Amino acid sequence: MKKLLISAFMLALASLPQLSFAWGADGHQTVGAIAENLLAGSKAGAQVKALLGDNTLEKVAVWGDCVKGIAPEKDFAYTSTGRYPECASFETAAGIAAMADYVKRNNTNCNPAFDEENCHKQYHYADVALQHDHYKTGYVGTSDHDVVNAIRAAVLVLQGKPQPKPFNFKDKQEALTLLTHYVGDLHQPLHVGSIFLNADGKIVNPDEGQYDRGSNTVGGNALQCPCGNLHSLWDDLPQQFKRGRMNDALTKKAKSLTLTNAAIEELPVLWANDAIRDAKQLFAGTQFSKSTPNQRGNSWSIALPLEYEKTMLNMKEDALARAGAHLAQLLKTIWPE
Repeated sequence: MKKLLISAFMLALASLPQLSFAWGADGHQTVGAIAENLLAGSKAGAQVKALLGDNTLEKVAVWGDCVKGIAPEKDFAYTSTGRYPECASFETAAGIAAMADYVKRNNTNCNPAFDEENCHKQYHYADVALQHDHYKTGYVGTSDHDVVNAIRAAVLVLQGKPQPKPFNFKDKQEALTLLTHYVGDLHQPLHVGSIFLNADGKIVNPDEGQYDRGSNTVGGNALQCPCGNLHSLWDDLPQQFKRGRMNDALTKKAKSLTLTNAAIEELPVLWANDAIRDAKQLFAGTQFSKSTPNQRGNSWSIALPLEYEKTMLNMKEDALARAGAHLAQLLKTIWPE
């Protein structure tokens, strides 16, 4: 069947570990490393060092996901000790206390619905229907505490300005740590653009008529292929990117980008628009089955086009370079020369 991936690709994907981190730890750390390279010798780079001390943007880039190991239902205990090597440096008594403190402040402050995640987990994404060409707070899948607004809130804290509710970032160090992570999230296309499907696997627009919550594919997490779910497939990085092997090449690519000049509060919206564009591309040629109900809602099986691996590799490389460049741009705007 033309729409199926080649068997060798499927076998390779099936052998990969399932990752819960957007971009995986390698991807987030890559974004932090690129930004750090671009900030070398600048006032913003000096401010970053002053706030992070012995840490770096590369090291703290994963903290926003490491805090997901704090379990509110277990009296805010940390339940992921030893599970993720990239979180090990935060698994000290003081580090765990800091993670628990953050989660307590950002757990139910957004008044989550019964079927929604803890508030701080919602800070990582939006689910904008692909019928739209741009992001707008108010669309189904957006909120005042989605990833676009989380970036805006972190920037305000770094500027020494009041942050909007429901966000509760303790100080500039915490805001910088989270900003590093959220900018990475924003550039993973399925953290912004999402497809909505009815029971027959037909694409629907949730912003037309009455919204059926069962049509939300939650950023591709409910779309199943032989490799797992589509979201996890996009979170993972190809082997050649892992452990920083491509950081120098990606930094060079990031330096060559032409950056858009806009008010700092509008930049996350413009970058979200780019992510929606990328999401449209990654869904091109995809076929969907009828839905299958399960305990978490609905799921759909999908068939992907030939040469999807090549498309995905090129898009990931571009997105990582843009993310690093955009993070550096934000920080240089906050702390200009």
